[in-house]
Amino acid sequence: MAKYSDARNVQLVIALLKKYGIRNVIASPGTTNVPFVYSVQNDSFFRVRSAFDERSAAYMACGLAGESGEPVVLSCTGATASRDYMPGLTEAFYRKLPVLALTSMHFTEDIGNLSTQILDRSVIPNDIARYHTSLEMIENERMAKDEELRINIALSELTRDGGGPVAVQLITDGNYTFGTSSLPEVQKINRFLPEGVDEWPKLSSKSKIAVLLGAHRTFSAAESEALEHFVETHNAVVFSDVSSGYRGKFSFGSALSCIQLQDNPARSAFNPDLVIHLGEMTGDYNTMGFLTGTHCPVWRVSPDGEFRQHFAKLENVFQCTIDFFLSHYIGDESVESEYRSLWCKYDAQLRKNMPEFPFSNIWIAQQLSPMIPDESVVHPAILSSLSSWDYFPMSKNIHSSANVGGFGIDGCMSTLIGASFATNKLCFCITGDLAFFYDMNSLGCREIGPNVRILLINNNLGMTFKLSNHVGSQIGRPADSFIAAAGHNISANGIDKKHSSARAWAESLGFEYLCASSKDEFNAIKERFVSQDAKRPILFECFTREEDERNARDFIDSIDDRVDSKTRIKKIAKTILPKTVIDSLKAIRH
Repeated sequence: MAKYSDARNVQLVIALLKKYGIRNVIASPGTTNVPFVYSVQNDSFFRVRSAFDERSAAYMACGLAGESGEPVVLSCTGATASRDYMPGLTEAFYRKLPVLALTSMHFTEDIGNLSTQILDRSVIPNDIARYHTSLEMIENERMAKDEELRINIALSELTRDGGGPVAVQLITDGNYTFGTSSLPEVQKINRFLPEGVDEWPKLSSKSKIAVLLGAHRTFSAAESEALEHFVETHNAVVFSDVSSGYRGKFSFGSALSCIQLQDNPARSAFNPDLVIHLGEMTGDYNTMGFLTGTHCPVWRVSPDGEFRQHFAKLENVFQCTIDFFLSHYIGDESVESEYRSLWCKYDAQLRKNMPEFPFSNIWIAQQLSPMIPDESVVHPAILSSLSSWDYFPMSKNIHSSANVGGFGIDGCMSTLIGASFATNKLCFCITGDLAFFYDMNSLGCREIGPNVRILLINNNLGMTFKLSNHVGSQIGRPADSFIAAAGHNISANGIDKKHSSARAWAESLGFEYLCASSKDEFNAIKERFVSQDAKRPILFECFTREEDERNARDFIDSIDDRVDSKTRIKKIAKTILPKTVIDSLKAIRH
């Protein structure tokens, strides 16, 4: 029976080498690479050869890879051993030969601290490897999943786009034990290309499929048509948000439903069998939280073909356009989607039972979202405004987006103003006070037209940091000073419509100014804000209270307040156990 190293990072490397069918190893003598070398020596799958000179070993790998057409693994220890791989890796780079340099070493924290045989490999020459990474000793499951992903990337790069060498640093802690008899289960991530479409995996029309739309430019007619034909022939639902770029008939705003289901005993019926991820990242934390807990496989579709594992279950990556992928999987017959109906019925039930919200970003989004004129452009700012408006899907004819790429609050108004240059339609930015004042200089742009509408929700702090699910809320009032940055941009006379810094700035630049501090004031003036006959850009400032904002978010997140037994036990434990005990349990879990 094979005896493998007890080091999990070594086990993952070996397990994935076997998944990829990589057998050839050229090993050089040393100590830190013993966990890897002795493990593959004990496994008959591998063909291990010895070369005591690392420079020669690298060139041997070039010859073996070139002649056999198969990838070759190099293994060496610390000190200058890895440096001697460079000439051979340079040869491999320019000849596109699949050579994996697996260079072992003790702890990276010893780098620069006069420890013997410890060199800094964090930076490598541009032309010795297509990809390089370091695999630390694994301390928890998150690290294990991350390293499994990076090993997948490394091994796939050996042959991707013509192939070439890859460099992986393998860390050891010096405990050389070999008590493991079997390797862990690992997921080989497959990359599929259009030219190999006949080898693409099958997709059952009966599978419950969640199509997740991340950030994406506005869908083209071909993309929308392909998506809708795909949905019509599969048991599928399309999760979309403000930044998804798709507003077709199957667009389903999932934020409201997903936040209710995360710890709900009913969630099992809603769990998908497969997630198909189109687009990039999303700012919809509710949907991401739900999907992360499903543990189902994920297929990512993107022309870049990169391995992006947000759900820790990435299985396949399709390096192609969205419409090519969807057109391939369109079925022959229409399917009555019970899965989509389940989500739509649940959403309708939640909206029917929606409570009365206090004057807040949530309430304003509820009132204003159906009033936005067709063909308008809407950009909610990061983060409270974005999450608030994700609860209330807008008209299918609204063009919406958000700065979820860098996910900063620094340029939301600037981005909206830039968008307004491309259209005469109304362009709305919904922003909080911190994001507004961060980007206030953008209002001075002389190119701003009368189609710009800025909705400023001013609660005098970063509300994201004071919501009930944020640690700032647990800290309480002391969080205001620095964590939530309260109290900035207030005149000596306080903050209200008469003494508004935002008003003074906007009016000095020619903006029309509107304001509201209550529902009645808001309702009295909202029609003016969305009207299309204004001669100047408009700033609409709404003064809300922290407590109302927090309560509104709590109300909307708990319309369906059922919780599973695990969550119920956690809540009871928090009321009984000391905080120190709870913190210790969290540390053990991670």
